[in-house]
Amino acid sequence: MLYPMMMNLKGKSAAIIGGGVIAERKAAGLLEAGAAVTIISPRVTAGLGKLISEGKCIWREKCFENDDVAGFFVIMAATDNSLVNQEVKQAASDNQLVLMIDDPHSSDFQIPAMVRRGKLTLTVSTDGASPKLAKKIKKQLSQTYDERYENYLEFLQQSRRFILENVRDPAWKNRLLEQMISEGFLHETDRKAAFQKLYESYLKESKQCD
Repeated sequence: MLYPMMMNLKGKSAAIIGGGVIAERKAAGLLEAGAAVTIISPRVTAGLGKLISEGKCIWREKCFENDDVAGFFVIMAATDNSLVNQEVKQAASDNQLVLMIDDPHSSDFQIPAMVRRGKLTLTVSTDGASPKLAKKIKKQLSQTYDERYENYLEFLQQSRRFILENVRDPAWKNRLLEQMISEGFLHETDRKAAFQKLYESYLKESKQCD
């Protein structure tokens, strides 16, 4: 069974062996996470070529050799040759994390189906049992947790920080934080005004209790 976790890859070195469409998609994800990406492949897609020309990742224009994996934290074997992908896995050390696109069960990690809404990340994994089911559930989640959640999470972060800094009573903190995640605040068109009104009601009630 896999252990679910969120990993901070900012500044971490990542190698992608292969230059096709899958490699392009994986490179985009790694770059979004802030990783330092190197592509190792004799050829690359137009999309990867654009990333390389913009200086967003490094390209080693060559076929894979065992020494190519040295020094990388994360390695993705994304060629269309299963033998090469296996060679990548065998060349890596125990301290390196390797993903083989065509053999997830022999990999050190898997990348789940994912829905991102700003700071909200929802992932789905079937441990390889049914990628189609994972895709179906991802679609359902993307419809339930729509674009509203991007601004909503920003609002929750700011409100939570304000509550923690300005409300001393633990019971009141918990009460206010609970109200922040109510359906009412999700659908509210002016969340800041609604929060200010709620906070003022807290101040009024807390003074009455003194």
